[in-house]
Amino acid sequence: MASTPPASEPSPTEPAAAAPLPQEEPRSAPPTPPPVIEGGRFSLLSRLSVYTLISTAADFAFGAVFVTVILARGADPWAVGLILAGGHLIGLVMEAPSGALGDRYGHRRLLTLGLLVWGTGFVTLGLTDGLALTVVGVCLGNIGMSLKSGTLNAILINRVGEHDRNNRITRIVRVGAISTRVGSVLGAASVMVAGTWVTADAMIAVGGVLVLLLAVLAPVCFPPTPGQSDRRIGTIVLESVLLVATRRFVPLVVLALSLMSATMLLVVSWQPMLLAEYGGEDVRLNGLVMLLMTVSLTAGAVCARWVNKDRPHVWGSVASMGIGLPLVLAAYEVVPLVVGLVVAEFLIGLGGVLSGVWAQLMFTDANRNTMFSAVTVVTLLGSALTTGSFGWMWDVWGISTAVSVLAVFAFVCSLVALFLARIFPESADFTWAVRQNRAAARG
Repeated sequence: MASTPPASEPSPTEPAAAAPLPQEEPRSAPPTPPPVIEGGRFSLLSRLSVYTLISTAADFAFGAVFVTVILARGADPWAVGLILAGGHLIGLVMEAPSGALGDRYGHRRLLTLGLLVWGTGFVTLGLTDGLALTVVGVCLGNIGMSLKSGTLNAILINRVGEHDRNNRITRIVRVGAISTRVGSVLGAASVMVAGTWVTADAMIAVGGVLVLLLAVLAPVCFPPTPGQSDRRIGTIVLESVLLVATRRFVPLVVLALSLMSATMLLVVSWQPMLLAEYGGEDVRLNGLVMLLMTVSLTAGAVCARWVNKDRPHVWGSVASMGIGLPLVLAAYEVVPLVVGLVVAEFLIGLGGVLSGVWAQLMFTDANRNTMFSAVTVVTLLGSALTTGSFGWMWDVWGISTAVSVLAVFAFVCSLVALFLARIFPESADFTWAVRQNRAAARG
């Protein structure tokens, strides 16, 4: 769900950064203007919030019903897992170069293109009846999300200067995460309310139209972002991959893998468990349960404000370790299903913000979008593994066993991330990216 005085060396908890590039500074503004006051009547942070909210609402209107829709079109459980895993794998292939495209040609251009492809995928999925075009829609949606991923945060965070850098990056990440969660609440509520008179397919199509509208408005809502015409795509990708593969980033990557695995476990399991317990005749029940889950998700993101900001690597891992437990308890009917889902969502919201803050504090400005994509490639592999193996284990051993096995996998990854962050202290050195930014600014 994202990354301070210049006269002296910053402390580990208050890193500095290179000043914004000249092309990005308002003509009459100070050298390092805060992003929250730029952009005229509505700040860039406000625009990020609105864009994130609307696109997430559309995504969650899809997310509340997509498994139900695919099953209704004749797919067996194993086929559901295969379709979703295939979509994630295609998105993974696009994710690898997408960050470099943003860093090379400008993040606003990539944002616009990603929204166009994403919206087209939703419209295709919503208006089709057969499984073949359903697969096409899922694949287009994943490609578009891969192209868009990381661009909004990069547009804002690369404009952050050296003053109060830690707090400002934390605020951007948190506001983006909260907007995502509020958008998910609106998406779930729309399914609950509109489910009375609108089909699940139509809701997905309407979500696609909203995403297409955001794509059309993106060049108006966000400033142009300078590219790096002197750098090749392959060079940017190679630099970023080599950085992310170092000890400095390994704990962060493992934590991101754990969070993605736990999140996708919840995504693919809650609707089948709901169908098994309550039946699936009324799609409004999906919306009601998702509404409760997303409210809890939002609460988790908000509560990140009161967690120790200097140790996102510790508390992010701790939150991620707990996600699978309530899902397992719910799968075996130890706790009510809704209770397990709500608790798991709260921990996902909390852990997601902390992981995002850790990542954006460590990424460099020159390779920010590409490094984000490099980490995302690993998480998408985890996502494909989770969804694909869940469908297979569900078919062979049942939902409870599938949930248990994948919950243990996510827990172990979180534990490993916590251990690695302790033995690799450079993974929490938030001044490293600042030094890299300064060196790049000096040429």
